[in-house]
Amino acid sequence: MANNTFNPTALANGTSNLLVRADALNQSTDLVQAGVVFNDAVRISQGLFSLAGSGNSNPFLSSYTTDIHAVQNDIAAMLANPGQVTLGGQTFTLNTTDTAVLTNVQAQLGSLITAAAGITNAATLATAEQTIHAVQSEILGEINNDAHLSSALNKVTFLATTGAHDVAFQNVPAGADDAATLAAATAGTSLKAVGAVFNAAEAAAAGGINAGNLQEITNDFTAISTGLTNILNNKTMLAQIEAGETANAAALTTVHLQTVLGQINLQLNKYDAAASTGNQAALRGTADNLLDIIDIVQNDANLNMAAGGNGTAGHAGGFAEDPGGLTGTVTKFQDNQVQTNFWASFLAEANTINATLQKIATGGAQASQTLITQIQNYQHFGAAFDAAQGAVFQGRFDNELLSGTLEADTAAAVKGLQGILNGDTGAALAADKAMVAAAGQGFAADAMDVSGNNIAVGGATYVGTATTVSAATSVHGLAHGTIPVTANPNIANGTGGTAAAATTTAAAGATTAAAGATAAAGGTTTAAGGSTAAAGGNAASTGTTTTAANNGTAASHHHSHHSGHSHTAATSSSTAASHSTAAAHHHAMVHMWG
Repeated sequence: MANNTFNPTALANGTSNLLVRADALNQSTDLVQAGVVFNDAVRISQGLFSLAGSGNSNPFLSSYTTDIHAVQNDIAAMLANPGQVTLGGQTFTLNTTDTAVLTNVQAQLGSLITAAAGITNAATLATAEQTIHAVQSEILGEINNDAHLSSALNKVTFLATTGAHDVAFQNVPAGADDAATLAAATAGTSLKAVGAVFNAAEAAAAGGINAGNLQEITNDFTAISTGLTNILNNKTMLAQIEAGETANAAALTTVHLQTVLGQINLQLNKYDAAASTGNQAALRGTADNLLDIIDIVQNDANLNMAAGGNGTAGHAGGFAEDPGGLTGTVTKFQDNQVQTNFWASFLAEANTINATLQKIATGGAQASQTLITQIQNYQHFGAAFDAAQGAVFQGRFDNELLSGTLEADTAAAVKGLQGILNGDTGAALAADKAMVAAAGQGFAADAMDVSGNNIAVGGATYVGTATTVSAATSVHGLAHGTIPVTANPNIANGTGGTAAAATTTAAAGATTAAAGATAAAGGTTTAAGGSTAAAGGNAASTGTTTTAANNGTAASHHHSHHSGHSHTAATSSSTAASHSTAAAHHHAMVHMWG
């Protein structure tokens, strides 16, 4: 490995080759290097999909098996040559207990390799995933309960790919889903209570969701969904969470929380049951979705602190960071021509919508029903295209295009614009403008996410700030299509024009089915999930959208004593700037690191 592997500065700023997959997998007798690779394996174990050939994505099952083989080889070399063992690049002498622990771990790693082979067989899936979950937990427990080993490992911290400070063989976050904690989370007594249940569900999903843990995880996510809905409808609690923020930053925090709710509902309604049967989209989606939820909360300082953290990404409190992964385990998604057309249109229109919304927020442009319809068409375009793609694409981008970011941004934009059109004044108008500005920032953040995590056809990159389809790729003119997209986009071509009837019908059917699944959550979750279908509708369904969106965003009116700010003014504020950065950052981190 390169010389900076254990350089203190490189470890502290996250530039060490220790975190690069191509280097970390090389055989070593260093315990930190072995532990960092094990961290990567634990991180991706929530969704060990095996489908190859989609977007140049490495199947997590093969990456997991490679990780475990690498750790096993490292520990075998340490046991064979104890005098060569290092820890963080420094000589480390194994004592009798250390040797016994590593000998046991060596055998357990063999059990993980054997179990992983059973993931692709429906008859052995549940047993294999339960074994992976149990054995991973045992390994972490044994190493962290060895005082000599754990004390030394805890002295070598590094900035992980999540933004948190990790150690080798990093423990998973502590959570709770006992009856009392579930009741507190369901009631929405605090974001910390909801986050504690999330930690428990997320830890239970390590190894995979299967028949043995499906009911527990379903109960947990149902409590989380209801609790988040109650928090979003509680103006007093939102005021406490968003205390100290500017009006724009507070509105963006509300959008972040609404996004988390949408992604929890996505997990409940599309992924959990399907993942327990080995469905590839659900496996890939779970691995991406749960980690994305964590990053949203961790990178919004106010949500982070409300959940029990200290305001920066870390392992404390609810929605805590998992062990970080290796750079290169998750690769950029290689788009085909149709997908290139879509993403170019998606990011170009996101930026034009954002520019218009920021002008409206500062009085430089007028709200209009035409703009509302444009935004709803844009949301429908994203959901319909996602539904028409393959399993790996859906699993990776559902939480942006189907139920999550795009859904929440659309609901907030429509709610704010309708408030302005309805003649809101004073405090209500200020809140509308803050909501509109926050939604615009969200649309633009999605565009930046695409530019950093996808590769256009032919190996070109995307230009995250583009406002035309042609200029949205580094080699101009690769993508086809025009913006704004119409109410009947050509899903088969990934463009916003009118499609052939058969293509449009098929895509719309898939979208309807997806939206229907969201609405089927029942109870309080139905109200939250229902906004997906409403937001994706056309202008005729605006009334429904308003009602659904209001459930998640009206509470931000309590910040109406703050004046609305333009995008420029907001980014000059350190608080608002950090939120804007976080909105783009949390997606980039998760889609790059899985």
